[in-house]
Amino acid sequence: MSGRLRTSVESLSIVNGVWQEQAPNLGISEYSAIIPYRKGRGNLYVLVETIGSFPDHAHVQQRIIEIAQEYFHTSGSITAGLRSVIKAANAYLFEENLNAAREQRGVAGVTCVVLKDRDAYIGQLGPALLYHIGKGVSQILPRESTWLTSETLQDVDISRHPPMGLRRDVEPELFHLRVQEGDMLILASTSLAKLANKDEVIHAVAHRDAHTARTNLQALAKGEDVSALIIEILGVSPTPAALPADRTRAAPRPSAWSRFSTAIREMLIPAGEEQEIAEEEMVVEEAEGPSRIMSLKDSLRSLWRTLASLGHKLAVLLARVLPEPETAPRTKRQSVRKGKEQAPARADVKWLWIALLIPLAIVLLLAFTRFQHEQTRRAQFRQLLQRVEEAKLSAQTSPTAAEQRVKLGEALTLLDEALELKPEDAGLLEQRKALLEWLDRINYVVRISLRLLKEFPDTESAQCALSTVIVHGIDVYVLDVGTDRVYKYLLDETGQDLQVLPTDPVLLRKGDARGQVTVDELLDIAWVEAGNQRGTDSFIILDKKGHTFEYTPATEIRVLDSADTSAWSAPVAIAGYYGRLYVLDPGANRVLKYGLTNSGYDGSLSNYLKVEADIHDAVDMAIDGNVYILHADGKISKYQEGLSVPFPQNNLDEPLKSPSCIFATGLMDEGGYVYVADAGNQRIVQYSKAGEFIRQFRAQDQNSMNALKGFFIDEEQRRLYLINGNKLYLAPLPE
Repeated sequence: MSGRLRTSVESLSIVNGVWQEQAPNLGISEYSAIIPYRKGRGNLYVLVETIGSFPDHAHVQQRIIEIAQEYFHTSGSITAGLRSVIKAANAYLFEENLNAAREQRGVAGVTCVVLKDRDAYIGQLGPALLYHIGKGVSQILPRESTWLTSETLQDVDISRHPPMGLRRDVEPELFHLRVQEGDMLILASTSLAKLANKDEVIHAVAHRDAHTARTNLQALAKGEDVSALIIEILGVSPTPAALPADRTRAAPRPSAWSRFSTAIREMLIPAGEEQEIAEEEMVVEEAEGPSRIMSLKDSLRSLWRTLASLGHKLAVLLARVLPEPETAPRTKRQSVRKGKEQAPARADVKWLWIALLIPLAIVLLLAFTRFQHEQTRRAQFRQLLQRVEEAKLSAQTSPTAAEQRVKLGEALTLLDEALELKPEDAGLLEQRKALLEWLDRINYVVRISLRLLKEFPDTESAQCALSTVIVHGIDVYVLDVGTDRVYKYLLDETGQDLQVLPTDPVLLRKGDARGQVTVDELLDIAWVEAGNQRGTDSFIILDKKGHTFEYTPATEIRVLDSADTSAWSAPVAIAGYYGRLYVLDPGANRVLKYGLTNSGYDGSLSNYLKVEADIHDAVDMAIDGNVYILHADGKISKYQEGLSVPFPQNNLDEPLKSPSCIFATGLMDEGGYVYVADAGNQRIVQYSKAGEFIRQFRAQDQNSMNALKGFFIDEEQRRLYLINGNKLYLAPLPE
């Protein structure tokens, strides 16, 4: 038996009763079928199982496999690398679920196997399954899992066996196995354990090759959904030795080209490596399913080793064939022997010519390879452009905007692949711009140009974290909850820039003493119009202890009677409306309403909501007479006089993702719009008061909306004020 092992890999994937030629949940990363046994990270095999309501299961599965393949770039032990990539994949899926709507969330399970020498290293998390079947061994990993034994998902004990994507921090299970020739490793979806018991699986695969095992497992599935990677462990046959002379016929004389290529091979390949290369050439074969990958580092190392060997061989050969310098005059006797020495000299000259021709042959080979590569690239480029045109034509004939979006998305993906081949192609760049403009039209996107008004600094003890901007006339108020400061600036005569103020722009900060009150951490700011026994408009600042500060240019800052905080749990935002102050408190599942007089709060406190509502995930609110509550998942709840009314959010091209702020203009349903800062999609979305999508604003420069927080709309002056990170921007509000 050979000391080295190799693999034969087969894949099985049945989805909705249909055989899948290319399964997105299977990943194979092999340099060759020979299992590595020296340096390197081994060969990697991955199977992903997804459960839930993901909009695109294939995308999630492929992303998890891509993260798993980062194993080849990890350092440390193999098990440490597997643990690292599985935890990274879990972190990715957890964030996806966190930012997705409830009806679009799901979980996953993964089995990762690394083969190196005669060892198999396994990492598993959630719904995962691996069979190890061979000579005297038959086992299932994980050894205990309710994902394999529970009849329904509700019966799974996720506290003991959490799936991927449910918790921020998980710990995968890690195993180590020894493999030998004749063993079979089967990475499978958990459905296989429910379709067939262990004995049935063993009978189907034991003492069979990978192809037969796949056929038998397919029969066990009986048309039900199942996925599997079948890895058969085989020995590497030694290179056949030459037969004895008396048992072979006389071989024909090799051709000149054969002798020349043999000489080149002997020079390029060190003798000690001939056996290893012969073994690898025997088993370089493509596995069914996902393509195998080759490490760039290994490729470069192999190229360097070959070039170094070539240089060494050429140097030795030239040293042999070049004539030695003469040290004494030739004698008569030497002249007599001249004829006898000419034959060896000709042989030396012949080898000298071969030595000189070898670099030329290599250059020609490289040139031919380069030519072939360029031809392949040109053919691939032409094919991509043809597919782009087909996708565009399909978009033009699609009857709905949704179908057009899909086809235009396909065209953009193909165009980006073409741009990878020709990054500077002006025609492709222009075509990509035209496709994006087309998408903008059907998605009702308005591109806006943002003008930087102010960049806010960090302090020695805290980092800037702008959250709210309010504009009233030429007064611009900005809240920084990171440094607990409220700034006030003034617009200049043009309304396009801020005035340079001679005084400190900080209006109020944490730690300031105002009368008998010391300012605590700031909660939010609001503009409150006159009304309800309140004779003037004013700017209100509220801290987390309920201290209320009023500012008007005439009276500066004064302390009002503090709010009743006894009902507070975890408030996140405030809003003012005609002499009343509203506090959004998701922790208490309430919108608290306070009456505000010229002296402060009158002590009355009530819950605005008159129906039982679930606002535990609310992030912001806006009031125009109606109350609009923005949820973390992008849902908007609308209430009129405390009662829920519909707000469907229809016709939007993609759901809101990580929204941060909501703003309403006009008075109740008589006029104006509702706007939302959609941070996850880097845009501001405009709705009608009935919840119908109108249009969306995106920046000409994407970096201007990559950390979107608060904003303010001045429809009268047609201006949009926007906070992105630690910067305040201004943009004209399109008609």
